[in-house]
Amino acid sequence: MRRILAVLLVLAASAPLALAPAALAGSRKTPPRMDLKLVQEPPKATVGEAFELRVRVVPPAGIKLNRYPGITLEVAKAPGIALESKTAFVGSKKPITDPAKFGFHEIPPLVLRGRVERGRAGTRVLQGTLKFFYCVKKSGYCAPGEQKVRLPLYVR
Repeated sequence: MRRILAVLLVLAASAPLALAPAALAGSRKTPPRMDLKLVQEPPKATVGEAFELRVRVVPPAGIKLNRYPGITLEVAKAPGIALESKTAFVGSKKPITDPAKFGFHEIPPLVLRGRVERGRAGTRVLQGTLKFFYCVKKSGYCAPGEQKVRLPLYVR
């Protein structure tokens, strides 16, 4: 009888542990969606011409983006487009010790430079991933975030 009680106690004590991963998975917050403001110079690039695409990240109200580990934009290879770098970064790669300097006061634009190598006039789409670290001002909750992005590039 003691063995049966011991087994029942062990099972009863371990049941919450068995359910914990499911509970934790359900409690993950979905990162906020960042708005992107794009400026292309020149407004329409021609074949053989260099271009610059400035991407300004605008967080929703109540969200602050941290300078460390920064904001990274990774762009996939696109046919007919030669990028100087497939990655753009703003922020700090070194940890920041002063809490007053954790967040961006104003977020500088992420800059992609490249050249249109070939193709016809129209809109090309650069696909990529935006990675950031955000904090909710009201609650103090902070976490990494990531979102897929599609950046139009206009070619004439």
